[in-house]
Order: sequence, then structure tokens, then C-alpha cells
Amino acid sequence: MIMTKPIASLFSVLALVLNIPAGFCADQIAPSPVPGVEFTQIQDLNPNAKPTNKPIKQKWAVVIGASKFKEKRLEGSEVSMDKAAQQFYDYLVDPHGGRFQPDHVKLLLNASATRQNIVSSLTSPWLGSLAGPDDLVLVFIATNGFPTTDGSTYLCAYDCAIDNVYSTCISMQTLMDTLKKDVKSERIMLVLQSCYSGAAELTAGAKALFSGFNINLDKVALGKGYVILSSSRPDQMTWSDAFSRNLVKALRQQDGLIPLKEAFELAKKQTEIDTSIISPNKRQSPVMKTDWTGNELVLGTPSVEKVSEIPDNVRNFLSAEAYYLNGTNKITAGDMDGAAKEYQAAISVDPNYADALADFGALKSIQGDWQAAADLYRRAITARPSDSLFHANYARVLEKLGQPDLSRKELEQSYLLNPRDRVVLQALASKCLQEGDPERAVKLLQGAVQLFPTNETLHERLSYAFVKAGDIDNALAQAKEAVSIAPSSASAKMNLGSSLLMSGDKKSAIDAYKQAVSMAPTNPDAHFLLSNTFESVGDKKSAIGELNKFLELCPTNDPRAAKARAHLEDLGSATETSTSR
Repeated sequence: MIMTKPIASLFSVLALVLNIPAGFCADQIAPSPVPGVEFTQIQDLNPNAKPTNKPIKQKWAVVIGASKFKEKRLEGSEVSMDKAAQQFYDYLVDPHGGRFQPDHVKLLLNASATRQNIVSSLTSPWLGSLAGPDDLVLVFIATNGFPTTDGSTYLCAYDCAIDNVYSTCISMQTLMDTLKKDVKSERIMLVLQSCYSGAAELTAGAKALFSGFNINLDKVALGKGYVILSSSRPDQMTWSDAFSRNLVKALRQQDGLIPLKEAFELAKKQTEIDTSIISPNKRQSPVMKTDWTGNELVLGTPSVEKVSEIPDNVRNFLSAEAYYLNGTNKITAGDMDGAAKEYQAAISVDPNYADALADFGALKSIQGDWQAAADLYRRAITARPSDSLFHANYARVLEKLGQPDLSRKELEQSYLLNPRDRVVLQALASKCLQEGDPERAVKLLQGAVQLFPTNETLHERLSYAFVKAGDIDNALAQAKEAVSIAPSSASAKMNLGSSLLMSGDKKSAIDAYKQAVSMAPTNPDAHFLLSNTFESVGDKKSAIGELNKFLELCPTNDPRAAKARAHLEDLGSATETSTSR
């Protein structure tokens, strides 16, 4: 199966692979000079940074809002994060509000707010190439978020996958690292309205082993000139869009020229009132963290420099991006030919548009044109060699082209770039098992289980790897863990039955296989395994019944079918002989 960014429904079974580092640096809290505002003493990333009381030359912004996601489990909140983002955008471009030039503000809503689009907007060719040291940069993010087992907080992009959270969601640490590394501006403001998502508790990689609900700004490392506003304290959930709504209302006061600290204090007080009315348990207290020196920050202050034109290379990228997004929308609608034309148009405008190259490669893979897919993935990797997903997809294509050695090399490169991706870990472990290296498969899957402790499939695969390594006790332990996680999974029950059989407990194995048959009565494998186990304990009559059921359900090209028919005749003859005696 080819892995691709789950930006289109046709690709929903495929996986996005991106590396997300984890871990934060704690900061020391200093006295608060303004009531309700937390200030921190922060070690400067750039000790020689100039004071931030210089006039603002240009103003740039990225506004992100997502209420709809590829994973429907993330939807259903009463909070319209996309509308909150639209409202903030409207304030920014209002000549009596934020006074940002419209073409200096990039708006990403719902399907446009993919992880890669967000990263591209924060780096080159947008903020990373446009914002200068004396410019003001503002990033507004309204989306679902949750803490995970590694102690970090993650924000949901449109195409995030909860069962592969470390590769498809955006950690706060990654967000800050990206801004510090790629954005030249010494004045950056980040506004976070992260609505806690209960879906984080539903599946692997996001188990709710945490003490707080929202982003803990005390764990976010800043530098001089940074301001971060969060919709609630780390021990609170963000239940509504009250904070962004009240913040916009406050920022519009004084014809948009109100100082930020004053506006924040007004928004904070009103948000506490509004959310307390909903319920005392839903009270939100917004938080501000900053190390800002020099003149008071006023977002509505006009830039002192004449508004600069967007460079041609950036305009070309934006044009290619429009074609690319049109292509993904056509994929969603099932229009493959239309999508191909849009991807080709994107590549013609920008031959190095990596995402268009890669998704066009995925389209060619689905159509079975493996050579064309390989050429496109090779170009995508040349354009962005650090993308683990591209290498993983290219590995699969090379396998289809009969080049296993090169395929393995690409898969190893994908793992090297991102050792925390569930799909890559599982694929590489399977490759190791095929090549007779169960010990490494065990190590890979043990790492995967540690990252995704509630993913039953990983426990099943680890159980199988232990069997191949000759460690039946651990194989059985992992099989039982898979069943405890997913007691209604027929696959987990079959795996448990096989592990019990290997341990010598045939009676318990039969019980497990019976449960699997009950859960999945049309699964031929369950009947085949149960038939073999019945026969091993001498119950030939039951074995015949299950083997007949297997032959009834299995595909006509199943390689086991011919042997099963012949064996069925032998079992029937043996049963008749036993009866005649």
C-alpha cells in the first residue's frame, strides 16, 4: 500500500510521515508586573539581539483554523475553530483594526491547513523568506490539541492521524523550533486557541497520561521579542472560542491602536466571565508569556515602510500551491484525470513543488503506473530529501518494480529520518521478518509499542515477531495484551489462539479461535485455524465442519484450497472407517 498525505479521502488509508521531536525546556517564572499576565525571564537565544523598540517595517501573518479533519473522531466540538480563524483574519486586514496588508496574511482553513501547508507557511517560501529582522510576524492557530504520553502537547493539522500522532500532528516544540530557525524577525507573536480533543484518549499514541489539558507555556522556550497568548491555563480545557472572540473585540478598541497588554487583560477578564456562565467547571483563564523589550506592542500600528510587493518566486509558489490544492480537492471528488491535470499545472509553474510531485506519484501508483510513480518520487526526494514519507513511498514503488535492494535502502532512510513513525516501523519490521531477522523486528516493534501502547496491531505483530525469534512466553504476553486492548478484534483473537497453540495449550487455543469465528463468521482464516486445531485434539468431525466452511468462504485462488479439499477427503475417509469400526 502506498503511503501519502491523507489530504484526500481516496488516500485516507495511507500515512503521512513527518518527524516531530519532543520535549520542552522549562523556564523560570518572574513576578508579574501586570495582573493576570505571566511574564518570564527567558535566556535569550540571541544575546546580541537589538532592542524591540524599533519601528515596524512590515507586518506578516499566518492564520490557521481547523474544525474539519480527515479523522472524523476529531470533529464534533461545539467550537468553530475555522470561524474563529476567519474572524481573526478579518480583524488583521481591517484598515481600522490590525492594518495588515491582505497579501501579507496567509489564511489556512480546514482542508488547506494540512501539516505540510502549515510548515511551508511558517518557513520558506512564506514567512521564512519574506519576514525581515525589523518586521512583525503574527501566527494565529485555532485547532484541536492534546497532550500525549511523551509529555508534549500536539496541535492537530487537517490531515493528522491519531494512530500516528508523532508524525502527523504538530508539537509545540516543533512549532517554536521552526519559527526560531527559519523566521528572521525579532518580533513574533503567537496566539493559540487549542480546543482539547477527547479523541486523543481513544487510540494509540495519545493516551491520556497527563496532568493538564491545555498547552503549558512555562514549558515553551522563547527568545527576546516573542509573545505567546494561550486560550486557557495548562490545567484547563478550552471549551469555546470565547478567548479569540474577546481578544478580537478588545484589539479593535481605540481604532485598533490599543496596546496588546491592555487588550489581553480585557479579553482575559471577559473570557473568564463568559466561560464561567457556561459552567463553573468550564472557566478559562487565558495566559500570556513574553519577553518583550522596548515600546509597547500595538498590533494596529501601521508599518513605517511602504508595503513591499510579494517577490515573483513566492508568487509562483502560491500559484503552484493553488493548482496543488485544486488537485487534492479533485481527488476527494474522485476525479483522477482532473487531479492529474492540476498536479501537472502545479509542477509546470514550480518544477520543484515537492508535495505536488509526491502526490502525483501516489496517483500514478494507484493507477498502477509504477515507473512514472518512481520518477515522480525521485524528483520529490531531490526537491525535499529530508521527507521521510517520500522515501517510504519510493521504497514501496521500487519493490513493485522488482528492485528489493534499493527498496530496502529507501525504507532504511525513511526510518533514519523519522524513527517514530508507526507505519515505517511496522513496514521495516515486516521486511526484517521476511529476510529472517526476527531479532531486529522485535526491537523495532518494541520501540513502536512504547510509542503507541494502545495499538493492538503493533502488539499482534510483536507477538508474531517473538514467535519467529523463538520466544513463546513473550509472544503469548503480547497476544494477550492485544486482546485486552481490542477484545472485539477477531484478528487479535486469532493471534492469541496461535500463540496459545505454540505454548501447548490447545484447549485455550480452540476457545480463542471459536471467539474469532463468532466475531468474524465470514473470515476463512479463522475457520481454517480452528479446523487444524480441532484435528490436533482428535475432533475430526468438528475439523471437517470448519474445513468445509473455509472452502466455502476462501477465494478461488487461495493456495490452501486444493490441499484442503484433498485433506477433507482424507478426513472423511478416516471418519467413515472409525464409524464402521
